[in-house]
Amino acid sequence: MQAREVPHTSVLLVDDQPADLETLKRHLQPFSLRLVMCNSGEEALARWEEEDFALVLMDVRLPGLDGIETARRLRAQDAPRSVPLIFLTGAEREEESIADGYDTGGVDWLRKPVDPRVLRAKVGVFVDLHREREALRQQQLALRERAREILEAKRERSEARRQRAEAERERLVVELREAVRLRDEFLSVASHELRTPLTPLALRLHVMRQELKKDALDVERMLGHLDAANAQVKRLTGLVDSLLDATRLAHGQLMLRRERDVDLVAIVRDVVSAFETQAASAHCTLELELPARVLGQWDVLRLQQIITHLVSNALKFGAGGTVRLRLEEHDGWARLSVRDEGIGMDESVRARIFGRFERGVSERHYGGLGLGLFITRQVVEAKGGRIHVDSAPGQGSVFTVELPCVAGGEAGEGGSHEA
Repeated sequence: MQAREVPHTSVLLVDDQPADLETLKRHLQPFSLRLVMCNSGEEALARWEEEDFALVLMDVRLPGLDGIETARRLRAQDAPRSVPLIFLTGAEREEESIADGYDTGGVDWLRKPVDPRVLRAKVGVFVDLHREREALRQQQLALRERAREILEAKRERSEARRQRAEAERERLVVELREAVRLRDEFLSVASHELRTPLTPLALRLHVMRQELKKDALDVERMLGHLDAANAQVKRLTGLVDSLLDATRLAHGQLMLRRERDVDLVAIVRDVVSAFETQAASAHCTLELELPARVLGQWDVLRLQQIITHLVSNALKFGAGGTVRLRLEEHDGWARLSVRDEGIGMDESVRARIFGRFERGVSERHYGGLGLGLFITRQVVEAKGGRIHVDSAPGQGSVFTVELPCVAGGEAGEGGSHEA
């Protein structure tokens, strides 16, 4: 789920160094933001009253009012807005001051000179959340306007029509409450999941900076830090990709290619091999039961995505057991099943597990955005296939995907269509 574009998304930049303000402006250019730049805390307080901001980036060391005191006064002026604030510091030791800043609305901090990737990643999270809130606020206003129109029409109609209008109003109220609940839950989970890889990434970069200051550089140690940082970047990329896919699916814009003679067996082996390290960490054994080959007209990248979601879920919820993948072909259909020995699920969970933002268990225990199985089902059905799950509490789960080997319509090499 990706926020729709909302005009005039403003970010307040506060720094007494014009060069640093220009650097921030250059790094944030890809977001198409309205950047309001101030050279002092006093100027920031004045501009604060003029418009709503999605985020504040402020240097801790400012002439006159410092960043901490400025943040405190901003919060005192308009507490209900709760605009997130990221502090900037160029000092080596300023953790105590920054810790005080968290009480004034600070949510994070960056060391100067800022790393462009880390800056854009952190700012992107808050900008997207702000745009999502604004888009949902507009939706709420539209729903309330619709409810108001229904109430006016009720007065002009007969009793029977009045009752129908009342029922419509109740339906809209229920939809609105559900939309607000899903929004709040999603924003909470998305904010947590997107920030999770950013924190260790920032720490790794900080450690690497310290390592580079040493006389003798430990190359092996530095490579280890780089690998760890790269893993967090990949995790963040995967989360963003899931959000983009969910948005494309919602608008019917997910493109599916149809390639001839795609070997599903080879794809399963490639995906499973990529999970060997994760399986070892989860103390899981991966077992494959595959024929020599299964050929079909499929989208290779989307097949990899389907298998990746299923194997990842099996390792997550079946840690410590065996994960078995079985593939067979019968009457022009490929059938892939992924079985784990994990916690399983009851009927109520099975009925909703393929829904958007749905999870079998609390995100506090297993994390995730609740989009993996939703995307998997949408892609499978777009390919003319089907997916279902067999499970019981404490007895593990079996997810089964069935796909036609020959696509309907104008299938052909290199062909594509929208899901």
